[in-house]
Amino acid sequence: MLFALQRYIKYFAVLGLVPWVTENSPKQHYQQIYTLIIILSNIGVSCYKIIFQPPEGDLLVSLLVSCIVFVSQIVTMTVIELQVMCQYNKYYEFCLQLKCLRLHFQCELQQPIRNLPWIRYIKFYALGVINIIVFIPSIYVVLNVDYIGYFWYSLGAVIVNRYQCLLLLLYVDLLGYHAERLDERLQALHSYRQLGTQTILDTQFDQMCSLDYLLSLKRAYMELYRLVELYNNLFGWSIVCIFVVMFLDSIVNIYWSLLVLIKIYQFGFIFMTCSTFVPLLILLFTFCHCGEYCKRQHMLIGGHVRGLACAAQCQAVPPPLAYTAVLAEFAMQVEQDALTISAQGFMNIDYNLLMSIFTAMVTYLIVLMQFGSLYA
Repeated sequence: MLFALQRYIKYFAVLGLVPWVTENSPKQHYQQIYTLIIILSNIGVSCYKIIFQPPEGDLLVSLLVSCIVFVSQIVTMTVIELQVMCQYNKYYEFCLQLKCLRLHFQCELQQPIRNLPWIRYIKFYALGVINIIVFIPSIYVVLNVDYIGYFWYSLGAVIVNRYQCLLLLLYVDLLGYHAERLDERLQALHSYRQLGTQTILDTQFDQMCSLDYLLSLKRAYMELYRLVELYNNLFGWSIVCIFVVMFLDSIVNIYWSLLVLIKIYQFGFIFMTCSTFVPLLILLFTFCHCGEYCKRQHMLIGGHVRGLACAAQCQAVPPPLAYTAVLAEFAMQVEQDALTISAQGFMNIDYNLLMSIFTAMVTYLIVLMQFGSLYA
C-alpha cells in the first residue's frame, strides 16, 4: 500500500524527507549532499539572524520565547533531516516489511488489503492543503504590519517539520489499518468459535479453525509488531522533536493572541497567530488520535484472542493440545508486545499525552502572562 502511495510520497524528497532513489543506488550520495545543503543553509541563516540581526522590541519575554521557538524549529528540522539521511536502509526495510505483511494477509489469511478508505485520503489531502494555506495570513501580516520576528528565516524549517509530521501520520494510519484488518479476522474466528454461526465468514470454516490458520494469525501479529517497533526506531527522535516544537509554538502563538486581545500588539497580528497555532493543534490531535487508534486495535485484538481461549475451553469437543498451546502463546504474545506508538520511550502517543499537553499549555500560558505583565 505504501508503494501505491509512492507516486505522491516521492515529492517529499524535495524536502529531503524520503529517498528518491532505489535501494543501494550510487545516487544516494547525491541526495545526502542535497540534504546536507538544506541543513547547513538553514543553520547558517538562523545563526546570521540571531547574531547579526536580532529583533528589537519592548517586551523582553515575548522576544525571548520567540527566539526559543525559532531555535527549536531549526533543531527539529536538523534532527529530522539527519535521521532520514542516516537511515535510508531502515526506510527501505520498513517499506519492504509493510509489503510483506500485505502479501501475508492476501495469501495466508485470504483477506486482500486494498487502498485506504477514501475518507482517510481526504483527511491527509486536507491536512496538506491546510498547512500551505495557513501561510497566507502570516505572509500578509509580515508584509503589511510592523513585524519583528523570525518568520522568513524559519519558513523552510516550519515546512519541513509540518510535512514530516504529515508523513508520520500517514505511516501510523497504515499500521492502524493493518491492525484493524487483523482484528476483523480474529473477530470472525471468535464469532464462529463462540456462536457456531456462518454469517460473517468469507473463507472455509475448516480452514479458519485449523492450527495452520491460527499460526498465520500469530505470524501476522508478530510481523505487525515488528513494523511498529521499526517505525518507533526509525522516526522516534523526529517524533520527540516535532511534539516539542509544536508544543512550544502553540503556547507562544496563543500567548501572542492574548497580548493582541489586551491591545499590547496590533490587532492584525491575531491573523498570524491564529493561523499558526490552530493547524498545530489539529496536527497534535490527529497524531494522538492515530496513536490511540493503534492502541485500541491492540486492545481489541487482545480481547478476541482471550475470547478464543475461553471459547476453546467451553466447547464440548476441545481442540487439540497443540492448538490450545499455540493459542495460549498467542495470548501471551499480544499481552507482552503492545502495538504502541512511542517516541523513543519518552512518551506514548495517545489521548493521555494529548490531555497532558493541554494541561501543560494552560500552566505555561499563566506563567507567561504573569512574567509578561512584569516587563510590560
